Amino acid sequence: MDLRQLESFVCVARHGHITRAARELFVTQPALSQQIRRLERELGVVLLTRTATGVELTPAGADLAQRAQRILADVAQARGAMDDHAGVHRGVARVAAATGDAHGLPAALASFHAAHPEVRLALRQGSEHEVLALLAQGAVDLVVTSQPAPPGTSAVAVGDQPLVVAAVAGDDLIGTGGGPVAVSALRERILILGERGTALRGVVVAACQAAGFSPVPLLEISGAAAVLTLVRAGLGVAVVPAAWVAGADGIATAAVTTTGGSRLTLGTTLVRGGELGPAAALLEAHLLSALR
Repeated sequence: MDLRQLESFVCVARHGHITRAARELFVTQPALSQQIRRLERELGVVLLTRTATGVELTPAGADLAQRAQRILADVAQARGAMDDHAGVHRGVARVAAATGDAHGLPAALASFHAAHPEVRLALRQGSEHEVLALLAQGAVDLVVTSQPAPPGTSAVAVGDQPLVVAAVAGDDLIGTGGGPVAVSALRERILILGERGTALRGVVVAACQAAGFSPVPLLEISGAAAVLTLVRAGLGVAVVPAAWVAGADGIATAAVTTTGGSRLTLGTTLVRGGELGPAAALLEAHLLSALR
């Protein structure tokens, strides 16, 4: 049993689904399944049972998941302590971002790497809840998110993402003059909304309710690509970060304004869970500047 096996198992336990865990770990589903079976053989216990919707932890699996999380957190702290001894240039900086909140992050990481090439970067992506879970487990140092910061963490606002209404090209909702669309204009439209509990959905629903109506979604779906595919097919319209639709073919967009006439935006914060090692602290300072 090694750290990689434990990291993989914890990821599967968090998702409750091998395919989604494999996607986060950048491995194939068969390879991850084989790794879990190998771990079960080594330990002599069954860790997971398959269900119609994914996998569930057995009592032994639940016990191992808790112990593995503590082990991985201890290892992360040990690495951070060794970074203190080694100096920042041998450190590792670990950051996670929800898929919809990653606007500007790749460019910021590229400029950080150019300035500090000896610092190794580890980037993870997932849903808003998944990346905050990684922070709570000590698997990452920093998280870029639109969700409120959990208790016991420290958060700094790094900007507001402009939101746009996206519709299939030629839709009458998007005028030819390039002017904004009021939220109230969405009252009679079929909306494609993000999953419940996401910050983007919360902002959109609150704006609609302030305009005097509650949106009734056609579909609730996550991920920029999936949302845009449905919009492009003409199944409905969506309010999304402008970065999602930059250069997208077959889709027309316009800025969205609230009942007060201001631009609708989605706030983004940089969250850290505790004391940072030298490399992570250096990355935090860089992101606070680059993402604003």
